[in-house]
Amino acid sequence: MKTIVYELNEVPKKLFDFFAEAKPASSFARLKTHSNLFTTSAADMGHLSPWVTWPTLHRGVSNVVHNIADIGEDLSDRDRELPPIWKMLAAQGISVGVFGSLQSYNMDQDLENYEFFVPDTFAAGPECFPKDLSAFQKFNLSMVEKSGKNVNARIAMSEAAEFLLRAPLLGLTGATTLRLAGQVMSERLNSDRLVRRRTSQAEIAFDFYFRQLEKTRPDISFFFTNHVASSLHRYWPTVFPKDYDEGKFDETWLSRWSGEIPHAVRVADVQLHRLMNFANKNQYRLLVLSSMGQDAVEEAEPVHSQILITDLNALMKYLGYDEGQWEPKLAMAPQVVAAVATDALLDERLQKLDDLRVNGTTLNYKVLKNVGVQFDIFCDNQDTVEVIDAGGQRIEASMVGLSNVPIQDKVSVTAYHTPEGILIDYNPAKSPTKSDDEWGSVSVLDVAPSLLQSFGIEKPAHMIGDNKLFMQESA
Repeated sequence: MKTIVYELNEVPKKLFDFFAEAKPASSFARLKTHSNLFTTSAADMGHLSPWVTWPTLHRGVSNVVHNIADIGEDLSDRDRELPPIWKMLAAQGISVGVFGSLQSYNMDQDLENYEFFVPDTFAAGPECFPKDLSAFQKFNLSMVEKSGKNVNARIAMSEAAEFLLRAPLLGLTGATTLRLAGQVMSERLNSDRLVRRRTSQAEIAFDFYFRQLEKTRPDISFFFTNHVASSLHRYWPTVFPKDYDEGKFDETWLSRWSGEIPHAVRVADVQLHRLMNFANKNQYRLLVLSSMGQDAVEEAEPVHSQILITDLNALMKYLGYDEGQWEPKLAMAPQVVAAVATDALLDERLQKLDDLRVNGTTLNYKVLKNVGVQFDIFCDNQDTVEVIDAGGQRIEASMVGLSNVPIQDKVSVTAYHTPEGILIDYNPAKSPTKSDDEWGSVSVLDVAPSLLQSFGIEKPAHMIGDNKLFMQESA
């Protein structure tokens, strides 16, 4: 059966249930009563991150096997040995569309069975298929580059101009255009609303995806969005205040940011409404998936400022690199990444950071295979920045690219990754087979082989998951 895979990153059952019950007329509620419901369990070892758990779901093997650990890795070899589900399906003549799925950069060279392909928002370049979508991707990547812990009010004007000229032809709807105009006006009246730009990007991307879906009708398509997960990380206490000690987050803060998760959920709900109607009319299965979930970080504290790496050029100069010897790569804040050639001096240069102390803590680094070096620092709620070098001398924080940055919404991470995600199987051809309070349990390793089986393709030997997930009989 033709299938839409809506990848709703890091949304757990707890949040889905909360909004389905709070909004009985919503798409969330409709999905809950007309779907087979499952909680998913991540299969990975060590630290859970979306650029690990999504490849696990897409490839049907855990990170112990696929060994994907970071954004921006060159996945050419692994794509040949352990291909993601879209490559496997396209190779069997199934028509495929991909829009933003994590770790999808390196677009297939052979696009014969692809209707569209837009890599993820951390792609190393703007290449898309069809080429018209590259204007959107250039704009998208520029916005990711400019926004980190705080959302940047500046817009990359050259990319924006090219993008806006093409946007209506690519599928930007009048309704979205009005919402974006409303967003700009709301920012002028209340600067707090800047944080909603993260969600605005998801609205634009979905319009373009939906136009491609309607136009090309692929056998299977994938759309990824992180906008709800982004709000959950920051504003979980506004929805679930009892997950924390009483008084940890004051009433003023809770009230000020109480609209952010509901806003993000409303956008997802509108998108799901459009997808459900499309599925009903065109006999598609709709799968709503998260590769893992989130839950409260009980020890979370309000964060008024963070010491961050704000000048990567200065840090690289401190390490002895000249301009032209490195280049910045997109990364998830507060991390920054520099692409550098691996040479005999790399370890020696990085060792300069080992004895550096920033307000008593360290500036961390990690060498990423085939990518470069990732830097970060975790130092919150500081009045000043004091940097001491290996000789015990104080040096200017600007010499290593550090600044003490006021945090826009006075928060860092209030919820974080947990192994349990969701899988919602909405099929307009069947009646619900379970009551709306019954959730089954599956492994994320079951998803890829079951998708293959749904198109009559046997799972390969390296996949150990069950392949019968989508074979339930209609009631």
